[in-house]
Amino acid sequence: MKRSFHTPAAGAALCVLLALAAGCAEEVASGDASPSPPGVESPSVSEAPSGSPASRPDLPADFPTFPGARSALLPDDDPGLIAAWTTDQLGYAAYDFYVDGLPAAGYPIEGLYPGGEFAIIRFRGTGGAVWQVVVHGLIAEPVRIEVRLDRP
Repeated sequence: MKRSFHTPAAGAALCVLLALAAGCAEEVASGDASPSPPGVESPSVSEAPSGSPASRPDLPADFPTFPGARSALLPDDDPGLIAAWTTDQLGYAAYDFYVDGLPAAGYPIEGLYPGGEFAIIRFRGTGGAVWQVVVHGLIAEPVRIEVRLDRP
């Protein structure tokens, strides 16, 4: 059974999660993050994507692409972004496509996070790393589909 892309409670929870993640990222980037408690190791700098788009992983040739999606430019300042497309279809159609298409193409799903303006599917990408498909947009604008490195 597929879960609806437009779930108000899930959308609110996702917005809170994204806001918290953004705040944590700003603290780490500014160097103001508090040290880890004793016995808990902090992630090493090498675990984060490097600042160069040249280090961006390639999208595998067998990766499913939403029908009718148009390639979007990838900014140089976002090395965690692997691929991006836009579509005039509704977001739930893209979400449902990837819920079905990722496992069929050999990419096991690790987590489903449907929402209103944003929906995330976490899956195992090439080499076993966790990646994300992020579908976002409003009804009155084109929907953007992104494939990203997973954000801890």
